[in-house]
Amino acid sequence: MKKLRLTLIILSLFSIAAKAQPGKKTITLEAEGQASIKFEEVVHDFGNITEGTQATYDFTYTNTGKAPLILTDVKPPCSCTTPEWPKDPLMPGKSAKIKVTFDSKGKPGSFSKTIEVKHNGESGRDYITIKGMVGT
Repeated sequence: MKKLRLTLIILSLFSIAAKAQPGKKTITLEAEGQASIKFEEVVHDFGNITEGTQATYDFTYTNTGKAPLILTDVKPPCSCTTPEWPKDPLMPGKSAKIKVTFDSKGKPGSFSKTIEVKHNGESGRDYITIKGMVGT
């Protein structure tokens, strides 16, 4: 990610320098495309789990776009749900996982938790959901 940022900064500086000098060629940067995220599934049903269980599921996603995909934030609805996600850019055609853990301690009954996934892709945000039934 640092290399990508550094490259963009250097190219921007060349572009500015070229514009500042009359008679010199201007370097123009064009986006080669945009990132796009595609999840294998957006809802996972844990079914029946025992209270106190740390239920975990990995949501697999793929960058189906033409530029690196960066997840900027993955926001759970409450403290009982914890996401873990890669911070590095995901290159086009590659896949990665968002690990979501639900702490069922003190949460008997049915549950449904929707997690917001913010990214630099076409839609800017997507949603994944975990659900199930906590028994005692």
